[in-house]
Amino acid sequence: MNTLNGEITAITTEQSISLVKVIAEGHLFHSLVLDAPGTSPWLKEGAPIRVLFKETEVMIALPPDPPSATSPLRISVRNQLPCRITAITRGAILCELTLSLTPQSTSTQLSVPPAAFIRSIITGAACESLGLKENQDVIALIKTNEVSLAHD
Repeated sequence: MNTLNGEITAITTEQSISLVKVIAEGHLFHSLVLDAPGTSPWLKEGAPIRVLFKETEVMIALPPDPPSATSPLRISVRNQLPCRITAITRGAILCELTLSLTPQSTSTQLSVPPAAFIRSIITGAACESLGLKENQDVIALIKTNEVSLAHD
């Protein structure tokens, strides 16, 4: 399980569903939470939070050529994280990628640790067809409903 420390920066609520924005390791994450600030005291702007998502929920895309200044990719996936592949463990069916998060600059950025890593598990066929290799820049994609939040 990928786990990153962050801080809630914005909450939009409709009925009992909240779209929560979190800055974690210098990156903006979006998460859907089946709760509202009125019923959960931890759900408030500025609250420390852990961002959690499974390795199997991290999709990989190659950056556009040339890169876009506004959005890496024009798709519906809100969590688009620029990364660099630091290691690839190839199996007969699956590949595990170790990804180093590329620091981002945001106005509400928390201090970014020197090395923040996440992992992705994709099929070997996908790894091969994308021509993935170590030290290659990629974009990690995580659907909003696959990002969980945990508080102490």
